[in-house]
Amino acid sequence: MAVPGPAAGAGARPKLDLQFLQRFLQIQKVLFPSWSSQNALMFLTLLCVALLEQLVIYQVGLIPSQYYGVLGNKDLDGFKTLTFLAVVLIILNSMLKSFDQFTCNLLYVSWRKDLTEHLHRFYFQGRVYYTLNVLRDDVDNPDQRISQDVERFCRQLSSMASKLIISPFTLLYYTYQCFQRFKHMQIRVNAEPAAFFSWHQHI
Repeated sequence: MAVPGPAAGAGARPKLDLQFLQRFLQIQKVLFPSWSSQNALMFLTLLCVALLEQLVIYQVGLIPSQYYGVLGNKDLDGFKTLTFLAVVLIILNSMLKSFDQFTCNLLYVSWRKDLTEHLHRFYFQGRVYYTLNVLRDDVDNPDQRISQDVERFCRQLSSMASKLIISPFTLLYYTYQCFQRFKHMQIRVNAEPAAFFSWHQHI
């Protein structure tokens, strides 16, 4: 006879709380067992590729403004050089995006393998598999949960990986740039008082 477990409430929904954070950190220990593990090295590679990709995107964004100067001066050699540089940067950006996606797919496969094997070790430990399948009625189809839920979790995490790791660096960079624009604006706004102050100091 099945033993009813502590069934969740009908309206229970996942919560972003301390328990979620603890479980997520436990999963990260499985995905990244050490700093020298294969997953950690691939993640570091993904970080380097993502940073390089952002640098190339930034350089591509500067090219249109350079065309104004080249076309305004009717510089044919400069136009050819700038066009060649633009083509090289666009090709490099495409290659980096492809390598980024390839690394994310490798991480997905490796994460899914490690997490599935980790769960299977607990699943077949003692009589856990029998307890979950026969004696408990609050866990529906644990085999499917291990296979499908792990697959969805790892796929979603791998698709978000490059965006998550690059976001802090992008935020810091543009925060610094905004600070520099703000300082420059202050100098422009206070140019006249600063000039009078400097003139007064020389008298």
